[in-house]
Amino acid sequence: TFTQPLYEAELSNLGATLTRWSLQTYMERTPEGERPIELVGSGETPRQALTTPFLELGLGDLSDVPFSVLGADDEGARFELKRDGIRIRKAYTFDRDSYTFGLEIEVLNQTGRTIAPRFEVNWPAWTREGPDFTEQSFAARHAGAVERTPVASIGVPGFFDRMTGEAGGGEEGPPTWRGDVDWAGIDNRYFLAVLLPDRVRDARARFLTIERGVMGTTALDFEPVEIPPGKAVQHQLRGFVGPKEPAQLEAVATHLGDAVGRGWAWIAPLTRFFEWMLKASYAVIPNYGVAIILLTILVRLATMPVMARQMKSMERMRALQPQLKELQAQFADDRQKQSEAMMKLYRQEGVNPLGGCLPMLLQFPVFIGLFYALQSSIDLRHAPFMGWINDLSSPEALFVIPGIELPFRVLPIVMGGSMILQQKLTPTTVDPAQARMMMTIMPIMFTVLFYRFPSGLVLYWMISNFIGIGHQLWVGRRMRRAKT
Repeated sequence: TFTQPLYEAELSNLGATLTRWSLQTYMERTPEGERPIELVGSGETPRQALTTPFLELGLGDLSDVPFSVLGADDEGARFELKRDGIRIRKAYTFDRDSYTFGLEIEVLNQTGRTIAPRFEVNWPAWTREGPDFTEQSFAARHAGAVERTPVASIGVPGFFDRMTGEAGGGEEGPPTWRGDVDWAGIDNRYFLAVLLPDRVRDARARFLTIERGVMGTTALDFEPVEIPPGKAVQHQLRGFVGPKEPAQLEAVATHLGDAVGRGWAWIAPLTRFFEWMLKASYAVIPNYGVAIILLTILVRLATMPVMARQMKSMERMRALQPQLKELQAQFADDRQKQSEAMMKLYRQEGVNPLGGCLPMLLQFPVFIGLFYALQSSIDLRHAPFMGWINDLSSPEALFVIPGIELPFRVLPIVMGGSMILQQKLTPTTVDPAQARMMMTIMPIMFTVLFYRFPSGLVLYWMISNFIGIGHQLWVGRRMRRAKT
């Protein structure tokens, strides 16, 4: 066992593997109370990490063969296996001030023949309970892009594969990326466990199935290299096992920061900006719930000119509603004449029925950037807000309804109510029956969707709705005063 300020690691001589890695400063909540979160060695199916099968050597699977311990100190340990003239050494070094370690693997050929090992290293993952592991995925960064496959879908055929009888999921073997692999391992929303190869160009990453939909492994290996008699070959890998703190990730490698889910490349700069704003707001008021509210207000203030233009267009449409209803009644049996008459009225009054669409479209990047900033920020994990809302990264629950065991969540319900009110204030040109249906369906859909969202995201959307309602009422009052 190796205890460092940030983590505790445990090695085994069976395969010279990593059997436990727990974080010292990050806890998980259980019915028995809080305990250090374990990224390796926990769950119903714990498995060894960093196994090295070396099947190409013809010695069998060396994943859990006992190694000899050459030495150990506070910073690491060295292991050795000798078999049939081949010597394998694995040496670990653990960093004190970061969530990283080094692994050096050496194969010495003391036989009379040339050997060609692959140097494969495995990092297993399995489906686990708890909010920290709901998005557990195999991950690799290949050619500048992060590739992910959820653990729960590994080896499981998709819908069309089942329809066509393709049991293997329609793939020719496991997902594989050859060359230009910067890192590979296991990923979830807030934590990362990956290996960084020493020879990026020669590295290959594969997502292998152990038990379909339950367990698998990320295999990082290199093309087999020939080792003549009396010669040795080494590979030096670096590992990161810890939280997705941007500063920690980018201190290891700039591209490791791509593991944080910031959305598409074009939206990532906005997401970073909102992450910075969230931290700045928290520095002023050290409560992330209040920081989200403050951030929402600042974003609304920044987009106020665009929003005001949209709302003015809506108010002009509201003023035309009586005349539009008359035209709809007058040409109820002729849709074409109805449309022509309505367009003529729009031109006479200088109103563009699509005038509110462009400002709304311009807001989408802002909303998406904020969504990713709130979704991926590890600072919100276990961050309390007020009362029963004690974790902004998880859905809140005031109580559980007896009998059906359904959590009663205040924020999504209030948010749904705010959507109904907002839609009532928003003028529309569609048929009144359709408008009533939309006023019912949309809030219900969003309430159901947001019912499982983290409370921090729901809080943002709810506050944004209420600010939008207040802004709409203010704009409408000003325009009515201007007419009088």
